[in-house]
Amino acid sequence: MKAKQLILNLLVAAPELVSSKQIIAMCALFDITANSTRVTLARLLSDQFVQSPRRSLYTLGPAAVELADDLANWRLLEEKVCPWDNQWIAAYIGNLGRADRTALRKRTRILQLAGFAEFEQGLMIRPNNLQGGAEQVRIRLYRLGLEKSARIFTLGDLPASDQAMAMNLWDRDSLDTQYQFGRQQMLDWMDKHQTLDGNTAARESYMLGGETLRHLAFDPLLPAEMVDVNARKAYIDTMKTYDDLGREIWLRLYQFHQGMD
Repeated sequence: MKAKQLILNLLVAAPELVSSKQIIAMCALFDITANSTRVTLARLLSDQFVQSPRRSLYTLGPAAVELADDLANWRLLEEKVCPWDNQWIAAYIGNLGRADRTALRKRTRILQLAGFAEFEQGLMIRPNNLQGGAEQVRIRLYRLGLEKSARIFTLGDLPASDQAMAMNLWDRDSLDTQYQFGRQQMLDWMDKHQTLDGNTAARESYMLGGETLRHLAFDPLLPAEMVDVNARKAYIDTMKTYDDLGREIWLRLYQFHQGMD
């Protein structure tokens, strides 16, 4: 467990400003030392991923807010989907260059967050099954930091062989398996959570919830022609219930450590 991601996730979920003592206590649940937590906080502050409006109190900084807001919309994922017209949303990035490895990694991550896969070098695509089509996808990609010189457009009328190839760019079986297996994991944990002490429940709920949110963040939201959309909906619905429970558990811990400040 990395201190950076844990701290950012804690601040995303926190209902108010979080003290350094609370952050240190939460990180200790994952065997992260107080010194390591303080060093990480200082780096995050310097990089503007967190900010401190008052002494020893923290919240998300400007460098993290945009992505955090985007990822927080996972509860609305199904509302973004519409019937597929067998066309594609394409992102042409062949003009952007690949020499800058940092920029390349950032670009790749942004496109993956929007469900794109590489059709051929310089051309990424995803099914045109999102509300607002290419225009709304373009707005989201640019907001997340994709270079404005990337070209986002609708691509259609692919030859049958290319259409078949395009439909197999994603590991569809793995997605369907995750929907079913991941949902069962959450159901099983919710059945047993009352047998756990507070610290263990908080730690376990975070680990499984974090894994689920990562899957949802990078879920390409493929259409019914490609994956089991009913299983995906059930997966998301179960995560909503699980997330509500996890937030209750973590809020109790926040309040406990707040009372110790």
